[in-house]
This record gives sequence, structure tokens and C-alpha cells, in this order.
Amino acid sequence: MSPSDASRMPGPMTWAALVFLGLTTATWWPHTDLGDSQLYQVVARHMVEDGSWTQLRYLPTVHPRFFEHLPFGFWPFALVIRILGEPALRPLCAAFSLGTLLLTGSVARRSAGTWAGVTAMLVLAFPDGFFIRGGHPFLEPLLLLLATGSAVPPLLGVPRARDWLVCGVLAAGACAVKGPFGLLPFAGATVARALVERSWKVLVIGTLVGLASTAPTVLFLVTHPDWWEGYVRHQVLASATGERLDGQNAWYIPFRTLGSRFWPGLPLLAAGGVLALGRPARALRALLPEGTPEPARVLRSARVLLLASLFVLTALCLPGRKVWNHSLVAFPLLAMLAGVGLGPWLEARLALPERARRARLGLAVLALLVLGASAAGAGRLLFPKRCPASGVLAPALADVPAGAPVLVVSTQYEWTTLAAFAVERRWLPRRLPELGSENPDGAQVAFVADGATVSASGWREVGRDGRWRLLRSP
Repeated sequence: MSPSDASRMPGPMTWAALVFLGLTTATWWPHTDLGDSQLYQVVARHMVEDGSWTQLRYLPTVHPRFFEHLPFGFWPFALVIRILGEPALRPLCAAFSLGTLLLTGSVARRSAGTWAGVTAMLVLAFPDGFFIRGGHPFLEPLLLLLATGSAVPPLLGVPRARDWLVCGVLAAGACAVKGPFGLLPFAGATVARALVERSWKVLVIGTLVGLASTAPTVLFLVTHPDWWEGYVRHQVLASATGERLDGQNAWYIPFRTLGSRFWPGLPLLAAGGVLALGRPARALRALLPEGTPEPARVLRSARVLLLASLFVLTALCLPGRKVWNHSLVAFPLLAMLAGVGLGPWLEARLALPERARRARLGLAVLALLVLGASAAGAGRLLFPKRCPASGVLAPALADVPAGAPVLVVSTQYEWTTLAAFAVERRWLPRRLPELGSENPDGAQVAFVADGATVSASGWREVGRDGRWRLLRSP
């Protein structure tokens, strides 16, 4: 291959982006039941149907007034549904996640070279918590894009006045999507930069910008008493104090999530940690071979990223109630740290044109393999189970119209099953612990899980799918 041919090939960061697109689109082709994303899709659907931007609802029996999250994160979903329809939600979220991936790669590249950027992008792309949620209508795709973007200026250096303005606008958007969690990357990056630069000025300005970024959300909440009661009191404060029973309470949950969900990049964090600490000297010399450009800048970037990551993870330990996906706000920072840790070593090893060409070729092969596997339906391996209405019982349910009441009888809550019925069939499911005389909606269809009691008469079994029996009443 001639140098001119090599220059026309896509760059290594482009191939890394294609790896992510292959991974996230692999989740589009099989039948997927992802619970919260289907709930959010139904909420956004109702926003369009109701013509309302702040009055959110889910099901008549589950969150008839929805206050679990602020309405602003649903606005892009509702807008896209109104213009392009619900099938456009997945590409929209993939675009948000791709933006986060590119920001992550850009920070690492500007800190420690091109291959640092490539490494950071691959480290972020491969955790299933990122690429699965990244292509579906969860709140995280938009949250991570805004939150990571707000942290970029202090991660790269001491922000100027214009940079602080950008930070404030993006942090305000992230706060509007998911409350306090949206502010953590900016806060972590600011504190880390202030410590590394030993600058009170950075800390004071960053604190003022952070406080100002909460103003739009706070103004909305204080002018909407229903949201103050439903979101602030029963969501934010209840989670902070541990009053909510869902989720987990152990203080170490964010660090356990790091071990269980960030596993592809977890070993690579050691390189970033060693580089940031500058110990031991022999290991540091191995990571920064002779001839590496601007080693002081690389070391400073590694220290900022390590401190920012630790700040975010520690802050996530403070609320009484913890959910694993809250820790996703730390993943881009951790990926940057891994990239900066390995970047200088890779830059030195790939300095020869032939080695660099082979590395780019390897990335291209990886991207094409992932894209090919996605098109071939490899994503089915991630989602082996289907909701009971989409398998062998589907023909028996063809006459059940949209809007029909349906009973889900189980001793468990069956959150995912309810969401799947609501989003795919547009039914109105109601969960009951047993099938007795109670049938307030007059439902004629009931899905009964193994172990659930059926004491009512008049129901007949018309099919079975695994743990579910399909019953119908005359």
C-alpha cells in the first residue's frame, strides 16, 4: 500500500467509532425487552398523544402521573416521535452515544496522542452497559453526551471565560435530564483541575458555574408544586436518604459496578493509574519511552482524569439508594484514563509507518467483523428470552386490540413484562398477585406465571410459553 493510499483510508478513530456502531446496532435486530427503555418510550408516546411537555404518564395502574425523572430528557424523544415516528428513537440515541464516544476519544487524543483516543473509544464502546443502553431510548445517551461535554474544558486545561460558559450550558442540560447525576462529571473535572493546578480560582469559578447550571431546573421545580412533591421529595430526597426500597444500599455499589460492568477496560485502568501517580519510576519509564512528546502534559492529564474519576465514583457512594446505571456517568472519564495511560506507549510502538499501517488494518478488520456479526444477527445471543406475547402465544393474541386491558398474574412485580406489553402491543396491563374475583378493568386475557394462584372460575387455558400460561375468559 502506497502512502497516498494509506492517507485515503479512514483514520483509526473512525474504525473505533464503527466498532461501537456495530455493537449497538446488533441490539436492534433481535427482539429486545429492556424494561426502562420501553417505559420511557411509552411515556414519550403519551406526551405526543396528550400534546403535553410536562404532564407525564405511564399506565393507569403504574405511574399514572410520572415523576420518576424530569420531563426534559423526554423532550427529544417526543419531538422525534412527532416528526419521524417511534422507529427513529434508536438511531437518535445511537447518535447521542456516538457523540459521547467521540468526545471521549477527542479528550484522550488531545492529551496523549491519536492512539490514546482510539484506546479510550474502544474501552468505552465494549462494556455492555454502554453499547446496549446506547442504542435504545434510555435517558443515559443524552445524559452522558451533555455531562461528558460539560467536563471537557477543565479536563483539557484551565478553562477560559468562553469555556466556562459552554460548561455551564451543557451542565444545565445534563442536570435537566437527570438531576444531580448530570453535574458529577463537570464537578469532578473542575475539582481535579483545581487540585492539579493548585488553583483556588478554578475551584471558585467552577463552583459558581455549577450552581448557576442548576438554576433552570430549580426554577422549573419551584414553579411546579406537583413536580417538587413528586420528583424532589419522593425521588431525589427519598433516594438520598435511602427511603426508597428499590435499588441497593451498600456504600460500595459504584465500585462494584466498575468491576462488573466496566470489565473489558478494567485491567487497562492500571496503566492510567501508574502514569498518574508517577510510581514506580521504572514502570513510568516503560509507559513513557524516550522521545514521547510533552511527557509533562501527559502526566498532568492522567492525574486530572484519575482525580476526576475518583471524585465521581466517591460521590456516587453518598446517596442511600444506589442503582448500577447511575455509575455510567463515570465510564467516559475512566475510558479516557485508560487511553491516556496506554497512549504514549502505543505512540512509541507504532511510530514506524509499517506498524501503524498494520494497527489500522487490524482495527478495520475488527470493525468489519463486528458490523458483519451485527448484520448476521449475533445480538440474539444477548437477548435469549422474549416477552410472552411475542413467542409461541402470539397467534392466540392476534385479536386482542390496542388499548385492551390485560392481566399479568405473578408473585413478582414483572416490570419488564408490563413494559413490553405496553410498548409493543399498546395494551393496558395490570399486575395482580393472584387471579381471583378482582378484575376491575374487565380484562378477558390473563398471563399467569408459574406459582401464581388462580381461584377465579370461568378462565380457560389456551396456551403456554415457558413459565407463562395464557388464560382467556368467555
